[in-house]
Order: sequence, then C-alpha cells, then structure tokens
Amino acid sequence: MLREERLQIILKMLETDQRVSSVQLSEILNVSDDTIRRDLNELAENGLLKKVHGGAIPKSPSPYKLSERINIAHEEKIVLASKAQQFFKDGQVILMDNGSTNMEVARLMSPDLKATVFTTSIPIAQILCEHQNIDLFLLGGKVFKDAQNTYGSEVTDLLSKIRADIFLVGVCGMHHQIGVTMPDWGESVVKRKMVEVSEKVVALITADKLNTAESYVVCGYQEIDVMLIDDTITEAQLNDYKSKGVIIL
Repeated sequence: MLREERLQIILKMLETDQRVSSVQLSEILNVSDDTIRRDLNELAENGLLKKVHGGAIPKSPSPYKLSERINIAHEEKIVLASKAQQFFKDGQVILMDNGSTNMEVARLMSPDLKATVFTTSIPIAQILCEHQNIDLFLLGGKVFKDAQNTYGSEVTDLLSKIRADIFLVGVCGMHHQIGVTMPDWGESVVKRKMVEVSEKVVALITADKLNTAESYVVCGYQEIDVMLIDDTITEAQLNDYKSKGVIIL
C-alpha cells in the first residue's frame, strides 16, 4: 500500500471514529509501529490531526481569526448563548473570555441584569458598553490582533485579585481525556487563570469542537462544572463525557 493511501485511510478512520490508536492502525494497515508513527507525525505537522498518547484525535477545525469564526455555526452559538443566560444573577462577578460564542452571550444578556463583567475581549467590551446596568472592566494587556483580545502577565496579575462567581469559557477544543485546549500559549495561560479564580466554570461547546484538541491545555474536563452543548450533538457523542460529575445541558 502506498503512503498516500495509508494517510487517506487514517484520516477517514479518524473522521468516522473520532480517535485512532497506533496499535489498531498497525494491524489494519499491516505496517510497523515506526511507519505508523511517521504517518501520524506527518499528518500532525500538516495540521490534519492531533497526536495523543497511543494514537491521534481530530484537530479543532476553527480558524484562528475572530473575523473568520463569527459566522461559523452561528445558529448553534445563539442556542448556547441562550442556555448561558440561566446562570446569571444580580450582584455576580462574571468573567468572559474572548470568542464568537461569548459575543452572542453578551448580546443576549438581560438589560435588567445588574452585574460586574471582566473580559479580555475587545468586541465583548464594545457590546456591553451599551448595557446600562453592567459594570464593565476590559482587562488591559498586550492585544492579540487576530483574536481581538488581551493577554499577558498584566492580565493574569489583575485576575489574581478577582474572585469571580462564574467564568464563561469559549473553547477551541474539548476532549474528555485532555480537557479544554487552545492553539495559543498566551491565551491558554489567561484562560487557565480565569478557571483558577472562578467559583463556577461553564464551557460552551459547538459540535465541531467536541472530541478535538489543540496544543495547550486550559483545564481538565472535570475542572468544568457545566458543559453547554448545541442541539446538533448526539447522545452517542456524549458517552465518554457522562458520569464524570460535569452537568451537561
């Protein structure tokens, strides 16, 4: 079998099963472990999968630039944003990171909600500037232009002085074994700090993010309190996520 054929088979299996093991691939393709290792390395280097211990899982398909992400799965993001509203109460301190889903959360916030919001997202800050009852703080730091958010030690230093009631975390990749992941180290550090200083962590997951992973871990799956999912995610896709103490809505 040619190398190109092997690579296509690996990608097809990954699309179908959402995970492949090196041992399984070696047996099915009748090649050595070293050959499979080289194949997975090549596919990972080309951004087509994410290597994990013993095999590989899909890489998150989300584009890097916020401007490219806004219109992807837009209806699903509105569903998640609607579900998120039930967790807001007057008097709360709310953390919101950057992301297109959290932008929809901000747009749907009740005009009667009296709360304090800290965010790293420039677009979310702009949206909430129109909300008369929200005390708004844009956490200052270096601006990541592609994602339109702030990050860096200035942001994490400010976060260390906050005790938040709830953190709404936007997700690039979610995997039941790996947790929440991001493609950028600086962003992952800020999100990790937000998890650390928050009483409750709510993750917002569209179907394309589930069972995928990026390079940098924000938190383990069981560090999340609530996982909000869109209506296109099936029960079968959630099998590995149940019975781990996380509320799935």
